[in-house]
Amino acid sequence: MPGPSRNAHSAGTDPVAEVAHSAPTSYDAVSYPGHVYEHTHPNRLAALAKLYGMDPTPVAQCRVLELGCGSGSNLLPMAFQYPRSEFVGIDLSGLTVQRGMSNVRALGLNNIRLLHHDIMDVDASFGRFDYIIAHGVYSWVPPAVRNHIMNVFKHNLTANGVCYVSYNAHPYSHTRNLARDMMIYHTRHLTDTKHKTSQAIAIMKFLSDASDARSVHGAIMRDQYKRVSEMPEEVLFHDDLNEMARAFLLHELVDEAGRHGLQYLSDAEFSRRNLADYPDQVRATLERFPETEFVAREQYQDFIDGNGFRRSLLCHDNVRLRRTIDVTFVTRFYLLCGLHPADPKYSLADKSPMQFQTQKGATLTVNEPLLKAAHLCLGEVWPDALSFEELLRKSQAILPGRKAAEEDAQMLMEAMYVLTSSGVAAFAAWPPAVTTEISSRPEVSALVRQQAQSGPIVTNQLHQAVRLEDEKVRRFVQLLDGTRSVEAIVLKMGRILESMPITADGNSAEAEDGPSVREEVERSLTVVSKLGLLVG
Repeated sequence: MPGPSRNAHSAGTDPVAEVAHSAPTSYDAVSYPGHVYEHTHPNRLAALAKLYGMDPTPVAQCRVLELGCGSGSNLLPMAFQYPRSEFVGIDLSGLTVQRGMSNVRALGLNNIRLLHHDIMDVDASFGRFDYIIAHGVYSWVPPAVRNHIMNVFKHNLTANGVCYVSYNAHPYSHTRNLARDMMIYHTRHLTDTKHKTSQAIAIMKFLSDASDARSVHGAIMRDQYKRVSEMPEEVLFHDDLNEMARAFLLHELVDEAGRHGLQYLSDAEFSRRNLADYPDQVRATLERFPETEFVAREQYQDFIDGNGFRRSLLCHDNVRLRRTIDVTFVTRFYLLCGLHPADPKYSLADKSPMQFQTQKGATLTVNEPLLKAAHLCLGEVWPDALSFEELLRKSQAILPGRKAAEEDAQMLMEAMYVLTSSGVAAFAAWPPAVTTEISSRPEVSALVRQQAQSGPIVTNQLHQAVRLEDEKVRRFVQLLDGTRSVEAIVLKMGRILESMPITADGNSAEAEDGPSVREEVERSLTVVSKLGLLVG
């Protein structure tokens, strides 16, 4: 959660001048780690808007505003993907904005501006935006700033625009707040950041060990100690040790939006609608809520699930939404699903069971030949997407000696509805800016090459964080700048491997009986392709 706002206006209009003269904030002293947030990508926001009957602005030519943008870690990949769109980020931390603008200049981007501003400064002069993002801000600012965030959503949003706002949620935050109160009390006189965070963890360990493990309170203390001990200290400092932080019930956020002329569009995760995993009696009760009471249904789901964090989408209250969703919706979108056969031996000619593994390691079993073919097709093109018609044609084409049947479309619709509702498959309003083709001169974006130079986390073309496990892989990725042939990459990688240090077991970086450099490069190119890192 980057530096969001003071409850006061920043002076001046020149971002450079503001960096030089504005008072430093806690986010200048302790940087908040920058991340990409997959759910904030305009293509995902547009898909949900389109799903509920809106006519969202195409992502290839839109305006995006992010409140509390930090160093631009979330906006930069979007700006790189869509050069004809405009991206504006604001943040109260001058040093963080400076770092972000250094990256913008290094990448030569002219469609993104990161401004050192207070959220309270955003007014009509900023213009209107098709997508407005406020990730990790709403829960951590004073009431006046939360009110102004809603004003920005209302007055700076285009007629068919979508706002994304994330926040700590009840009921789980009640137990989180037990720990927060204890840590804040224990560290109330401490000023040194490292001392403060280490003592916060120490008191939670003490309380976890001291409380009765057989009691409800003891179970909560152990759960909370585990949670805070696994957090980066910067996140613990800014999130849990922020005395201003507040959590909300979903209906409170929706009611507040309504007072500002906004309405709840949906959760940012479509699978929140899915009731299939609840016990029969619970599902039957939730299904009795009509679509006109979808907010109440989701609120009760939060009570059942113990939800503690929400990503909510808002739009203008005069937009007429279509709430009923049936199986035909998948025909209007591009479908994405990373699947692969669990066993390389399978048959498409009969109804023998065929198992597929998802990206998250889950397994699903398919029997119908058409659906087995469809799952294969989705996995083969991943991370690219297929329209429903493309998927149907490709699936029919790979079935040996089988004639297309009238019921094929209905069968495929129902299967894709299940996959998207459960979150196994995703859907997009427009095809993602990704390629799976390994060209004669393979290329990843300059942004990914820059990220690989400084750490293991890079951003793929689906706006997901990807971890490159070791230095060898990171150096390989930096070679993919679109100027080198595969042969040149093999030669260069061979020199890199020769220069790498001896490993702890006394062997060289590449075992003598291991794959050749060419084999390793070809394998790595396939991996990079499937990770969604290649650009056309």
